[in-house]
Amino acid sequence: MFELRPILSALLRSRAGPLLIILQLALTLAVVANAAHIIQERLALMARDTGTSESELIGFTLSEMHMDKDFISQRRLDEQALRAIPGVIDAAATNQIPLTNSGSSTTISSSLDDQRVDLNIGYFQGNEHLFTTLGLNLVEGRAFTANDIMTDPGLGTLPTQVMLSRYAAERYFPGESAVGKQVYLHDTPIEVIGVYDRLQTPWAHRNHTYASVLVPMENASFFARYLVRAEAGQRDAVLNLVEQTLLKVNPDRVITGLRTFDEIRQRAYRNDSAMAKLLGTVIVLLLVVTALGVVGLASYSVGQRRKQIGTRRALGATRTAIVRHFLTENLMICLAGMVLGTLATFALNQLLMHHYELSRLPPSYLWLTLAGLVTLSQLAAAAPAIKAARVSPALATRSI
Repeated sequence: MFELRPILSALLRSRAGPLLIILQLALTLAVVANAAHIIQERLALMARDTGTSESELIGFTLSEMHMDKDFISQRRLDEQALRAIPGVIDAAATNQIPLTNSGSSTTISSSLDDQRVDLNIGYFQGNEHLFTTLGLNLVEGRAFTANDIMTDPGLGTLPTQVMLSRYAAERYFPGESAVGKQVYLHDTPIEVIGVYDRLQTPWAHRNHTYASVLVPMENASFFARYLVRAEAGQRDAVLNLVEQTLLKVNPDRVITGLRTFDEIRQRAYRNDSAMAKLLGTVIVLLLVVTALGVVGLASYSVGQRRKQIGTRRALGATRTAIVRHFLTENLMICLAGMVLGTLATFALNQLLMHHYELSRLPPSYLWLTLAGLVTLSQLAAAAPAIKAARVSPALATRSI
């Protein structure tokens, strides 16, 4: 039977050390549980699928230097030149690229009545090649054809047809097919001709990141973004030919941000990756410091009570009883830290939810961290406890 009363009395006689370990364990529990939650959220964010053929895509920005050009005709010449590069599957000009944090969005409604669903949606402009270039998966309906494309849009011109992402379609028309139905932009009806699986908007951290729409409209601006889809294994070779190919078509423009989609993704999530690595380092350091603190306190306790240990051994206490005594003492300290740490964990989570829009901490993170810390603490105390059990009764009572 565990001798809890003598253990508690010993702890109360020497409060400073145990109190420090209790506070350290509480702090570690609060920080580790919330840090692990943040890391998991960052990793889940970074793992989100854009819905495109990422491993085959190249993106860049092109700016014309002369404003008196027919930009739509120039876009078509550029696309033809890009498609002629060996290893290119397709190419298209558009107004934005996923995960670049720069693009266009607008509010599209499901109807004109008071029960309508309004959704701020990222829109991608392009011709019939944009769907293939992105490598999207068609869910229902059809993709754009050359006859659907608005070839000379004027200022403020609205499309008559669109393709919606599955995410947007399910919110506009839950439980129904969106194909053939109408959505509304500035009170103007627009027919939905197709639904694709997903296409992430340029804003990686946006809540409705899959709320996107394809608009059959060629870019008439002097500024455009291009996407090039290469065959498997040919992307790097194509990348090296893109700039020189376009400058041969017309040297009077500037090409910037020429990179693979892997690089685009890395740039989009570099802060999230850095945060995950930093918090991972903090977790490891806290666990190491906590383990060292437990070892230090247990070793100090053993050193201070060598005569008491020797006396107990002389009176018949087994080595197992000695080990059990110190592990029980450490467990009591640890559990006190866990109680205080549980309160601190939820308090810290509330603070993060209020100031940094972190989601509520799932209970599983608390219980797993708590169990891990109890196990770590007991393992850390095991070595000093075993050392205490090896104390010779004769050595400990030599001065008696």
